[in-house]
Amino acid sequence: MNRRILSLVIALCVMGGPVAAQERPAPVQAFSIAETGRLGQAIWRQDVAAARATDALLAQSDGQAPQGLIGWIVTSEGDTQRVRFLAGEPDAPRAFKDVVVDAQLKAGAVVDAADPELSPDERAQFAARNTAAQAIGPLRCAARYNAVMLKDPEGEGWLVWLLASTTQANVVPMGGHYRFHVSADGKTVEKREQLSGGCLDMDRRQAQQGGQTVGLVTSILVAPQPLEVHVFLSLLNRLPIYAMAGDKLWEVQGARIREVTPPARR
Repeated sequence: MNRRILSLVIALCVMGGPVAAQERPAPVQAFSIAETGRLGQAIWRQDVAAARATDALLAQSDGQAPQGLIGWIVTSEGDTQRVRFLAGEPDAPRAFKDVVVDAQLKAGAVVDAADPELSPDERAQFAARNTAAQAIGPLRCAARYNAVMLKDPEGEGWLVWLLASTTQANVVPMGGHYRFHVSADGKTVEKREQLSGGCLDMDRRQAQQGGQTVGLVTSILVAPQPLEVHVFLSLLNRLPIYAMAGDKLWEVQGARIREVTPPARR
C-alpha cells in the first residue's frame, strides 16, 4: 500500500472542522467520472478566461471597471473563448467589449464589440447567471462568488456554478460552492444544489510534506464520489486533492479522477 495514501487515510479519519460539524446536507447529482472530469476542466477554463480577460479590461482602463459594466458572459469558439463584457440593463444587456482568450488561456486585445446585439443563447446565459445569483442559499462562505455558466450535458437548460472565491494566496475554499440547474431561457431555477456540508477554507501549504507536494485532504458528504468542483480546485491550485466519500478514497489530479481506496478498506 502506498505510504502517502496511508497517511492521507489516517488524516481523513481524524480530521474535523466546519464540514464535520454540520448536519448531513441533501445529496446532489453526481455525473459519471468522465463527465465530472470534463465539466471540472470546462469550469476551470471558463473561470480563468474570465479572470484574464477582466485583467486585460482593467489594464486598459487604469484599473477601474468601465462605467456601465453590468457583467460578462463567455462563449466557446473552438479552442478559444470569447469573453463578452456587457452594458445596458440586466434584462436588456448588450455587448460593448470583447476579449478572445486562446487555447493556452492567454487573453488577447480588448476590442469594441462589432455587434452589440446578443444572440438568444447569449441573453439566456446572462439571465441564467443572474437568476442563480438571486437564488443562492443561506450558506455563504465567501464575500465574493464567481459564476460559471455551461450548457447542461443532460438537458436543454443551463448549469450555473457559484464558486466561493478568495484573494488570499494560500487559501483554498473547499466548501461553499453551489450548482444550479436553470431553464433554457435562463429565467427559472429548476434545482439548487449545495455542493458541501459547510464552509471549509484549507491552507494550500498543508499539501506540502517534507518539501514534496502530497495534496489536500477533504471529505465529501453530498455525493459518493468527487464532484466537478474538486476537479476545478485541483486545476486552479495545481494540487492533487484526496477525498473520502462514504467508504471510498479518491484522488483528483487535475481532470483525472481515480479511486485509491486501500485494499483493506474495499
